[in-house]
Amino acid sequence: MRRLESDLLDPRTYGRIGYLLLAGPLGIVEFIFLVTAISTGVGLAVTLIGIPILIGTVYAWGWLAGVERRIIGSLTGNLIASPYRPLPEGGWWERLRARLADPATWKDLTFLLLQFPLGLVALIVTTTVLCFGTAALTMPLWYWAIPGGVEIGLTEVNSLVEALLLVPVGAVVLGVGIPLLGALGRLYGAYAELLLGSNVDPALTAQMSDLRDARSRIIEAADAERRRIERDLHDGAQQRLVALSLNLRMAEKRAAEGNPEAAELVRKAGEEAGLALKELRDLARGIHPAILSNRGLPAALQDLATRASVPTRVVAAPSERLPDQVEAAAYFVVSECLANVGKHAQATEATVAVAVVGDELEVIVKDDGVGGAAIGDCSGLQGLEDRVGALDGCLDIDSPAGNGTTVMATIPLAAPADQPARPAPSPADLLALAERRRRGLRFRLAFFGTAAFVVVAVWALTGAPNAWVVWPVMSLALLAALDAWRTRMGSPIEHADRRRQVLAAAGTLGIVNLYLVGIWAAAGAGYFWPAWAMLGSSVALALKAAPWPHAWHERVYGGSPKITN
Repeated sequence: MRRLESDLLDPRTYGRIGYLLLAGPLGIVEFIFLVTAISTGVGLAVTLIGIPILIGTVYAWGWLAGVERRIIGSLTGNLIASPYRPLPEGGWWERLRARLADPATWKDLTFLLLQFPLGLVALIVTTTVLCFGTAALTMPLWYWAIPGGVEIGLTEVNSLVEALLLVPVGAVVLGVGIPLLGALGRLYGAYAELLLGSNVDPALTAQMSDLRDARSRIIEAADAERRRIERDLHDGAQQRLVALSLNLRMAEKRAAEGNPEAAELVRKAGEEAGLALKELRDLARGIHPAILSNRGLPAALQDLATRASVPTRVVAAPSERLPDQVEAAAYFVVSECLANVGKHAQATEATVAVAVVGDELEVIVKDDGVGGAAIGDCSGLQGLEDRVGALDGCLDIDSPAGNGTTVMATIPLAAPADQPARPAPSPADLLALAERRRRGLRFRLAFFGTAAFVVVAVWALTGAPNAWVVWPVMSLALLAALDAWRTRMGSPIEHADRRRQVLAAAGTLGIVNLYLVGIWAAAGAGYFWPAWAMLGSSVALALKAAPWPHAWHERVYGGSPKITN
């Protein structure tokens, strides 16, 4: 009851109902335009006049689909982004070929053609519920104006008592029907989003996953290499310089007894060795700080604050150890920020706060300097943004002029490199998934069958005045057939081969064309207009099955097609 009340008071419910009322007229206009334009273009193709008509029709139905997206987004709340692939640079012919090869183009055409029957069904259902509910609710106000009584449903109203008895019926119909129509509008919006929106490209998803894994491996390898260089410097060159410095000190003491000038030279050599050792230690610390590996992030942050040229306080630091990549990223963020504070900020103090918030690590570095910093102004900050972004984090800077600078980095604790690889499904898992899909299909087919039975029963109980029952039954049969075919052809493995994809598309187009033939037969079997839809389906299937040249694929999409087994 609470859900019904909230739906009744939700303005979006009435927006969805408004779209259900618009779907029928829009479907009629779109269907008439498409059938006329396509049939005219195909009929005149032999005279070459039809070719520009067909090309214009392709772009016209793309524009109509865009109008549908905007209307659906404003009324139903389903915001549908443009699903089209980027068009290649070049002449109009290459751009046209890319548009025709784009699956979104043919999904638009499918939606616009199906909008005619489905929109009419939505219009009829919505109008019936609203008109019956409103008429029954307001019956006492106007029944007397109709001579001979008012026929509404299976009853006839001739008196005030009968009219008053219909008032609660109308209230119930509207109270329950309006939320149900809102749910139907949500379903229609989801269906439109499925056809008019973009679907996940399995090949592109796999490529993105591979790139993310490769990026994580590169970062991990770079960190490991930095640690190796730091150990080599610490265990090799630094130890040699330490030994050299000690030997020079001993030589200075012995030379001071005999030759003061030699002692001075030895002392200067010792100072130079000390300076070289300090620079070498700083270099090793910049590659990868040993204190971070040995004692953790709090000690490393405190070491940075101690060595900073501006007085710095560490106000928060995590007590537990974190993933190596996360600790390294946080350390270098603080190190680079404190270096920039000392060089550019003209600040008197700085603070560092590093804390675990949920499943992320927040790093905040503040100063009271002159401000005005930006990522584009400093390559160091740009490098930090790239490093944090490689761990799926983000770097933000708030630096108003004269009010200091605040740098905040957010780093996910579950770094991509630490995520376990997704195991390949076993044959038993694939069989179990296929069985779950078959069970779900049985339930959905039972639902479609029940809905068709209810529609036929309503048609029979109202005296079967005409053959309107054919339209909703055929629409339900279309949805059931598409669902069954999709379940039958949907492979549990994500990357189906090309032959299976072409077969799945052929079956889907065959079901849609069979549905259009049914509409033609139910409408009187006059002029055989489904032939043009069949021709368009054949062209679409040929484009999908055609082995496009490898070079053209690279020119259009900027890379070679990924072949999966």
